Amino acid sequence: MGRNKFSSREIEKIAKLLRLKNAGTRYQQKMVRHELRVKFEFNISDFNVQGKAFGEEDLQAAIHRGAIQILDDATIAAMKEKRARDKARDEAARREQG
Repeated sequence: MGRNKFSSREIEKIAKLLRLKNAGTRYQQKMVRHELRVKFEFNISDFNVQGKAFGEEDLQAAIHRGAIQILDDATIAAMKEKRARDKARDEAARREQG
């Protein structure tokens, strides 16, 4: 499961990537999905029906129904910092145990 809270700037970039994905070749689509997951922690499967293409209109529908929330940049930055701290803490705990 990825994030469901994004800044408006991130939503614009995600929408652009979704347009590229839907216009691209199979390989290009794979690369766009990878960028969405890695750069934005955005997993299409969190918001769509399996087997159905997910595009910009679906993104807007997910926002409209409340599945995706748009927050201000400062809140998103704080959230990312907390996730990074939590990830580092979890990784340190894993190293200690094993």
